[in-house]
Order: sequence, then structure tokens, then C-alpha cells
Amino acid sequence: MSHEELADALRLAVVGRSGVTPVSLRNAISKRVAGGPAVKEPYDTLARRIAEASYRVTDAEVDAVREAAGSEKAAFEAVMAACVGAGLARWDAFVEALDASS
Repeated sequence: MSHEELADALRLAVVGRSGVTPVSLRNAISKRVAGGPAVKEPYDTLARRIAEASYRVTDAEVDAVREAAGSEKAAFEAVMAACVGAGLARWDAFVEALDASS
């Protein structure tokens, strides 16, 4: 499997399958960290923080997502959508830079 196929499989695993949170919300969060449109709060704050400096995520931000999401599992899905989205956005930028330098 190529790196591109692996990245696509990871995207699909996070945002394209059933879960506690709606696929549309996980997809929006994942796109937000890559500079996409804003999503509803408190997801937007968490997504932006993960995109900019994930080590600065606060307990209060996670608690707000947990409360809005309704469960620990739903909050985990939202956080993972942001984390994987941020990582894959960096991956996409790397691939684009690599292609441009060829």
C-alpha cells in the first residue's frame, strides 16, 4: 500500500465510519484543523487549539467538548478527528512540498 493510500485509509477510519458522533461533525472538525470553515463551539476552539499548539489544550476545553458531545466516547471521537486531521494536514503539506521540489 502506498503512503497516499494509507493516509486515505486513516482519514476514512476517523471520519467515514459510524461512531457516536455524526460523521458530518467529525469530518468538519477534521477539515477545520486544516484551515477549513469554523464548526460549532466548543468543537471549533478545540480544533483550532489542536491545529496551532496541541500541547496547550486545556482541561476546560476538553471538558466543554465532553459536555457538548454527551459522553466520554463522543468527546474522544471529536478529539481524534482533530488530531488525525491536523496530522494529515501536515502530511498533505509535506507531500505537496515534495512534489513541488521534484
